[in-house]
Amino acid sequence: MKRNSLFAFAFAMLLASTGCSYVKTPVLAFSDDGDYLQRDVGPGLVASPNPLIPDVPMPIGFKAVTSQSTWHYDGRVRVVNHVYQGHAKQGDTVAFYQQALPDNHWTLTDIQSVGDATVMNYTKGPERLELNASQGWGITTIKIQIAGR
Repeated sequence: MKRNSLFAFAFAMLLASTGCSYVKTPVLAFSDDGDYLQRDVGPGLVASPNPLIPDVPMPIGFKAVTSQSTWHYDGRVRVVNHVYQGHAKQGDTVAFYQQALPDNHWTLTDIQSVGDATVMNYTKGPERLELNASQGWGITTIKIQIAGR
């Protein structure tokens, strides 16, 4: 299976490097763990019906990068470090979370641009959530950190 993924990736890079103006880069996208990322089919994102964190939605088409994700409960609050990647626009991803997190009772406390990333900070009860959204090569990476305030 990995061999087919590597072949598809090499073929996509060959197409992209030929200078074809009708080919959008990247043609195929893979997460840092090697999972295929579906291309976004339109503007906006929709929440997955089965998010990994019940009160922090994950957009459909995004994949968890399990090699970079951890979580545990310290008896009072969750301690979560999750990384998700998807083939979507960073602006659509930020707009998705600006809508979805308040719907899940998170209160926005701060939003800022840091380099090429958008960092949003939220609170709920004894927890704080930091969401970092950045984009490179058509792939948006979401880093979610939940810890005590």
